[in-house]
Amino acid sequence: MFPTIRTMSTPTSPDRLLLFDIDGTLLSAGRGGLQAFVTALTEVFGTAGDVERYRFEGKLDPLIVTELMRGAGVEEAVIERRRPEALSLYLERLEAYLSAVSPTLKPGVRELVENVASSPRATVALLTGNVRRGAQIKLGASGLWRHFRFGAFGDDGPRRVDLGPVALERAAALTGRTYSGSECVVIGDSRADVECGRAIGARVVAVATGRTTREELEEAGADVALPDFADLSRTLEAIFC
Repeated sequence: MFPTIRTMSTPTSPDRLLLFDIDGTLLSAGRGGLQAFVTALTEVFGTAGDVERYRFEGKLDPLIVTELMRGAGVEEAVIERRRPEALSLYLERLEAYLSAVSPTLKPGVRELVENVASSPRATVALLTGNVRRGAQIKLGASGLWRHFRFGAFGDDGPRRVDLGPVALERAAALTGRTYSGSECVVIGDSRADVECGRAIGARVVAVATGRTTREELEEAGADVALPDFADLSRTLEAIFC
């Protein structure tokens, strides 16, 4: 479960819902994280598919399994039946790996997350392709999990764009405040993050700490594309503009 967040005594109600992506935006689980995925797929399906050329960014974990196995010629019925097993095995191995080797945080991330989590202006949450348990493993290993009120995860819908409405519904249920799209900020590193934000009318702050360049993020429609979060003042200005 998400940790209970104490409400600060303040006359200011949070007027921004911040929805953070994880991989490429906040952190990297490294080659060990990828290896956990590869070995799980290989054990369950007998192949990891063309994983070296596959573009993971912006994808939902269940969809990644489906696309890799479909590309490897695995029958659809087999993929559907054994995907939960593969994901479960992946998460077990990911947790074991990250208990020994912490994820690498992107520049400025810890300061940014701690700042916005303590801001009376912000409700801080997740919008990620990771399944819930995967998000908790990665952020728990990096010491950031406690800062997020809730999330919309890779096991909450079939497509990335389906997660935005889930996040809005959970925000209303958990905070008692209904956020409009214009009161939301989606923060991510991929074209899919931009698309997801645009689908709910959110402001999109993109960061080029993944595999997508600033130019590509700007072309995709991001309101702001930053090189990283190292400049905290600049990042906060982009988010709360």
